[in-house]
Amino acid sequence: MAFAILLLITITAFVPFGAASAVVISLASTALLYLFGRYVDKRRFSGYGLQPDAIWWKELGIGVLLGGGTIAILFIISLNLSLYQVTGYGWVGNPGFWAGWLGYLIMMAGVGYYEELLFRGYLNLNLYEGLRGKRPEGAIWPAALSILAISVLFGLVHAGNPNATLLGIINVTLAGVMLGVPFLATGRLAMPIGIHFAWNFVQGGVVGVPVSGLAATNSLLITHSIHEDILAGGAFGFEGGLLGTVGILAILTGSVAWIVHLRKACRDQQMKSTGTDFGR
Repeated sequence: MAFAILLLITITAFVPFGAASAVVISLASTALLYLFGRYVDKRRFSGYGLQPDAIWWKELGIGVLLGGGTIAILFIISLNLSLYQVTGYGWVGNPGFWAGWLGYLIMMAGVGYYEELLFRGYLNLNLYEGLRGKRPEGAIWPAALSILAISVLFGLVHAGNPNATLLGIINVTLAGVMLGVPFLATGRLAMPIGIHFAWNFVQGGVVGVPVSGLAATNSLLITHSIHEDILAGGAFGFEGGLLGTVGILAILTGSVAWIVHLRKACRDQQMKSTGTDFGR
């Protein structure tokens, strides 16, 4: 089963990026995991982290705010440090811009969905369960080891991207940890999908910075790197620089804060249901 998922991930690395390919890969990933869930894992499709209830949509929104807001802050810092320069606007003199921009949004939504479904929803979940065995749910080391292993794979998959650097691969690996923690902690893919989509789309479709080495060709802002810099990442984008490292750690911190809030709210609700305030 894992081989089929890895094969699909490998194929996606050689498929030209575009809205149509993102939709096709998203549908193929959904169908594949539905079949695996029904006939192999004996798991409902929603068990891969896709439960569209109120808390799921709320966490999706939080993820979008974390991912998009962090990129916006990194971009403002970069402008103030003269690492990037805005030289124009994508729609000026480009009559087909908005159609391309909408296609870019669809593409990044698809990438955020299918990469999280495959890497976190299937591979990370199954590896965690395999390592956990009969240990109680919530065991720390199986969760940590599974997140680390899948994050390394996530980083290596992006190593073939244009303009990849060692720091860029390390940051993408760290991003895998950032995305894996909220998934295993909540059992929902909402925050990882929201973070992944917004980080990519705001970076490449709004502020005009390369996304993991892929040039921003349909962005609201036309932005150029003034010089290659270890802070902003140069041609690999923020993932290739130390600012990207700080941004990834900031999102991870925000995700952990949300998880702590959820668990405290759950404990408080349990105390109310038992009619006692003992232990508060």
